[in-house]
Amino acid sequence: MKKTRIILADDQLLIRAGIRAIVETLPGFQIEAECTDGYEAISAIQRLQPDVVLLDIAMPGPSGIEVARTIRQFDPNTKILVLSSVDRPEIIEQALAAGVNGYLLKDFVLAELLQALEMVLHGERFLSPKIREMSRISDAEGTSGSGTQLTARQTEILRLVASGRTTKEIARDLGISPKTVEFHRSRLMERIGVHDVTGLTRFALQTGVVC
Repeated sequence: MKKTRIILADDQLLIRAGIRAIVETLPGFQIEAECTDGYEAISAIQRLQPDVVLLDIAMPGPSGIEVARTIRQFDPNTKILVLSSVDRPEIIEQALAAGVNGYLLKDFVLAELLQALEMVLHGERFLSPKIREMSRISDAEGTSGSGTQLTARQTEILRLVASGRTTKEIARDLGISPKTVEFHRSRLMERIGVHDVTGLTRFALQTGVVC
């Protein structure tokens, strides 16, 4: 049976050893390579084209978020699962906007890692239970800033639109069709209540999607 190939990127040796030991207990998965910084991660992903990247946020060189953004410029298909001890909402939102498929906190149990891997491989988003609970609390208290909840894809497209990318460029970067970009942009305008790209850009600046 073909195994799911994983690249593990974390600058801490003990963390990598622990995660490797855990992954080796999971049937159907194997660690293809280990990376200690962002540059190594980008190079290994380009060279080996793994099925999944287990990616730490805080690494030497490009951060995990910057690595994810770079990966998405040349590879829309590799699944990216963040493994991090950082649970700050703004960091999680930045990671999702950068194109990661899941965010797993490092205090996970074995069942959560297996569930996370299976979900992202099937095209679903995974968030640690603690993160999901934080999100529910935020929604209940109305602490979302503008009161507008965007999906990860919508946030990603909003960032690219506000950065001046054309429809064709966004489609190429995300590996989707121009019509899909136009659909998301239209839904964004409807959801935010603006009527043009200027309005989208203003919203992105106000909410910190772009600086």
